[in-house]
Amino acid sequence: MKQLIEYIVSNIVNHPESVVITEEKTDDGEATKYLIKVDPEDVGRVIGKEGKVIKSIRQIVRIAAIQKGTRAIVDLIEDGGAPKEEATEEIAKESPEELVEEKTEALEDVAEVIEEKKEEETED
Repeated sequence: MKQLIEYIVSNIVNHPESVVITEEKTDDGEATKYLIKVDPEDVGRVIGKEGKVIKSIRQIVRIAAIQKGTRAIVDLIEDGGAPKEEATEEIAKESPEELVEEKTEALEDVAEVIEEKKEEETED
């Protein structure tokens, strides 16, 4: 799961060498929390317009966790070390078809952001 998050975030940001993903168990031990830390210049890229990118990352990780029978929480850490927004994802009783559809939409959103970044890089 950690490698999945690192791969997605590293391809979105302008400073991939600054991406740090930490993994820790929640207090109740039922879920794993993944904390994303990026260069301050890249925080906006990870959040995206109206939070679309971070929501997509959370959705992808949530679905991957459900498929493995676990729970995952993804938070973005600000400069001060505090999570930007805590999003606890509960395991839903969804059908595999619904999960595939949600995962496809989330992957499309992330792919769109990565494509925009590549276009920006070719313009420079």
